[in-house]
Amino acid sequence: MTLEQFLDRFDGPERSVVIVNRTDPDPVLNMLVDTFGDDAVRVIDGRVTPDSGDRRITDGAGPAGVTGGDPSPGLTARELATTGVVDGDGEAAPSIDVDVLRHHDDVPFDGGDLDEVENLVLLMEDDEVVAGSTLAELGDAVLFVNSDLYVTGSRSLSDVDLPSVISGLNDATFTLRGYPESNRQKLLLITISRFIERVAWMAGDGTLRSSFQRLSRIDDEVGTRKVYDRVTDTGVDTHLYGVPDSLPADLDAVIHAGSDPDFTDSWFVVFRPPEGPHPARSEPESDLERGIEGGVGLLAIETEPRVWRGLWTFDADRISRLNRYIERNL
Repeated sequence: MTLEQFLDRFDGPERSVVIVNRTDPDPVLNMLVDTFGDDAVRVIDGRVTPDSGDRRITDGAGPAGVTGGDPSPGLTARELATTGVVDGDGEAAPSIDVDVLRHHDDVPFDGGDLDEVENLVLLMEDDEVVAGSTLAELGDAVLFVNSDLYVTGSRSLSDVDLPSVISGLNDATFTLRGYPESNRQKLLLITISRFIERVAWMAGDGTLRSSFQRLSRIDDEVGTRKVYDRVTDTGVDTHLYGVPDSLPADLDAVIHAGSDPDFTDSWFVVFRPPEGPHPARSEPESDLERGIEGGVGLLAIETEPRVWRGLWTFDADRISRLNRYIERNL
């Protein structure tokens, strides 16, 4: 079995990224499509129907105009939007019902003062809201940055965090395209990888397994070398995998070199806590705490040139199986 076959065993839910309260959403939609892809994670326009008298979201984010029937078990997108605001031309304009979000503490949301929210990005599973982030928060993480921040080390480990919309993609399979097909989709993989490396660094113990396709990347990319110097300095048992075109110098890590597809085509970063992966015993206040306590992992496979299919997860069973496969086969 290969890592690609291993990935095939992991099924994930289909989720959608929806923009709410956008009067001219096309530029943001294009940016989200270029970031999240158009396969398992679909990007759809979540503008409110401007002439409706009830609350509704259009274009696939739920059955528009439904006002009765059995309530959804969770928060739906149409519950968040209203057309009760009148714009400068005297016409009804989309608006977010802030009180609805305030009363759903079970829906992760980031972005500061909800009263100032103008552009909200929702993560949907069917008609249910999984998480929400303001456009500003999502932009600071992936939309308005480039990979040079990580390659050069301009964004340090302590600055890496995941907005709720990206955090909510855990266990959802995705397909991403690299340059030149996309200028930014690969950044999502880099961001999640750096987050997992931060988890290991903060934990200061346990095991971190990371693949690089070519081991020369560790020294070629200043930011990557800084990260792994910091991680290994804490005492984390660090294992690095890739084609041995050039081995990293003076790094306290175990090097695993090879040239079969598991080395050349995989991208994984897996943190295993000292006692092994497990569900968080407490209710963690952040993804960082959740990862430190129970473990977190990313696996992506380059299925064709510059096309990556993958999944990232906090699930203890998946992390255990992935860590065991890598430990035994690479």
